[in-house]
Amino acid sequence: MAMREPGAGELNRRALIRKWEDVPNAAFGLDQTFDAGFACWASVEPIGGATYYGAKQTGDQVTHRIIVRRVAGKTDPASVTAEHVVEIGGMRYRVRRVTDMNDGRRFTAIEAEEMGAI
Repeated sequence: MAMREPGAGELNRRALIRKWEDVPNAAFGLDQTFDAGFACWASVEPIGGATYYGAKQTGDQVTHRIIVRRVAGKTDPASVTAEHVVEIGGMRYRVRRVTDMNDGRRFTAIEAEEMGAI
């Protein structure tokens, strides 16, 4: 089933796609660090994507779908990975899955888990 591509004006939220890295600190723990990132326009919508078998969750908890215009080397599915987060409107989302929307090479669909306020 094909997803509906966004129309004019639907990519109406400013997003920042940043690479996430955990770095050891002096207290033998980990600090989260993020690169400067890449700013782009996006649409974000809540979805329910948890997969359950019986009473146990078997899949990643996907809470939102984020659509961005595809930019080679920046927002294409090969460039955005599970090592990235997307920040939109003061909220941070952890990337779970990334696909080329409808195999059209125009938009990238990012399925993400909401991590909370920045």
